[in-house]
Amino acid sequence: MRNEFSLLLFLLSAFIANSQNTLNDYLQTAIKNSPVFIDNQNQIRSVEFDSMRIRASYKPQLNFTSNNFYAPVVNGYGYDEIITNGGNYNALLGVNYTIAGKNILNNRYSAFNLQKQILELDSKLSERDLKQAVTAQYITVYGEQQVLSNAKNVLDILKEENLILKGITERGTYKQTDYLSFLVNYKQQELSYSQQKLQVQTDIYLLNYLCGIVDTSYISLSDPSLMISDRNGHEKTIQYHQFYLDSLKLQNSIEQLHFNYRPRLTLLGDAGYNTTFIYHAERNFGASVGFNFSVPIYDGSQRKLQIEKFKLSENTRLSKVEFFKKQYSMKQMQLQQQLSETEKLISEARGLFEISNTLLNANRKLLETGDLRIAEYVLTLTSYISLQVTVQQLLTNKMQLINQYNYLNF
Repeated sequence: MRNEFSLLLFLLSAFIANSQNTLNDYLQTAIKNSPVFIDNQNQIRSVEFDSMRIRASYKPQLNFTSNNFYAPVVNGYGYDEIITNGGNYNALLGVNYTIAGKNILNNRYSAFNLQKQILELDSKLSERDLKQAVTAQYITVYGEQQVLSNAKNVLDILKEENLILKGITERGTYKQTDYLSFLVNYKQQELSYSQQKLQVQTDIYLLNYLCGIVDTSYISLSDPSLMISDRNGHEKTIQYHQFYLDSLKLQNSIEQLHFNYRPRLTLLGDAGYNTTFIYHAERNFGASVGFNFSVPIYDGSQRKLQIEKFKLSENTRLSKVEFFKKQYSMKQMQLQQQLSETEKLISEARGLFEISNTLLNANRKLLETGDLRIAEYVLTLTSYISLQVTVQQLLTNKMQLINQYNYLNF
């Protein structure tokens, strides 16, 4: 029973380990650990509070105030009592209510809603940049691990060949110098493998660093399985949506400017106790009402100048949009061309690799029977390894190009 439980625990641990080495796992972890997204969420929440605060500011505002002063006159010296009445004492509860039109309120709420959308867009842009960086590093590590795995297979073959050739050389079929030539090549491959493994481990550290993962263990990554994501044009990208929000923000600012020049009406009132204690202080409880009305007439052409500034901002925005369209089209065509050419190179390299693999297998049999020079076998093996690395590098380049393409169309 204990053995069965141990086996189950081992299989469960292996499953968990394998489920945590996918590209999606790293992307989700990076987003979860990044303080940028926490900050964006807090800012979005803060804007919601600002919106509620504006709504509250247009409700009646109640204030309690109490002002008290005494101005004594000593031996005929002091403030004129006609002015001071000898003193003043009050305790008042005041209220004021600014009457704002529905359009003004909608404009203020729209401004906060746009600010919220801009923050949400910033969060998506940060997500795009983080995903692109993590994916690029993930692809790098995965490609290196594939090269490392292929190098390990080559080493296993060389290890077997070394035992066979050592025996054949001892029997005099090959010269000692020929065997030493093979041995040097074998040891060079071992050294190269160790260097590659160290590089992979270093790049895994960098991947963990980008994702905020504290782990120094060696992890075998799964195939990223990247697919091209095409949003059918630049207008579907979040970068273009940013220009759209900038346009709405400018329109909102222009509307707000016009609203600032409309007449304003504020209702005022207070109630309480206000006295000088000179005449019938007990009767000085009362109330007052009033209003404040203002109409802007002339501001020295400030509004006109501000509108001109908004026009300049709009011209800048339009020029950025046009430049973005050109950049997008050029980058898209470039990536599509590079992907197409890379696919052709992969097909050609795989064809050559299959031929090299067939030749290597044939030469291995000839080598073991003593019908092939070791130098020729080493040359064939070197070509095989080179083509193997080339194929993997092309596959890695293809994945990196897909990552760039998806970044462009995010």
